[in-house]
Amino acid sequence: MVDQKRYQKIKRAAEKCFDYFATRNPLKILNKLEIPCSIIDLEGGLNGFTHMNQKGEPWVYINKRYRHDELSVRIIAAHELGHILLHSESDINMFEENTDFSYKEYEADIFVMELMPKIQPYYRDYTTFSPEELRKYIYSWIC
Repeated sequence: MVDQKRYQKIKRAAEKCFDYFATRNPLKILNKLEIPCSIIDLEGGLNGFTHMNQKGEPWVYINKRYRHDELSVRIIAAHELGHILLHSESDINMFEENTDFSYKEYEADIFVMELMPKIQPYYRDYTTFSPEELRKYIYSWIC
């Protein structure tokens, strides 16, 4: 679980995106930030990832199996946008060894929920979910 101060930082990041770009669509936000987003064939059950090139510029990749489901693509894009905005000070390439991996994944999932409030559950405050419960809940939206 994240502490209240960190949660507020994540929430503010999502609110700033909406306020500045006047949209909750992460694909439009990535486009306006000039962050490339490619839909490619990814193996091993990978939904998406962000790669930082040698210049420190992010590039988002989303698994092509979701190309026909816009909501799934948006959720994955929002998750990756969360990594870019919240974790840009550190290496976010998921293929490298990183002890903060699960914590960063949880924060990116919180960002998804704040940027896309329409997917928030009506029956329970998502902030009471454990990291695993939140991940399962978000995955339930991805086809």
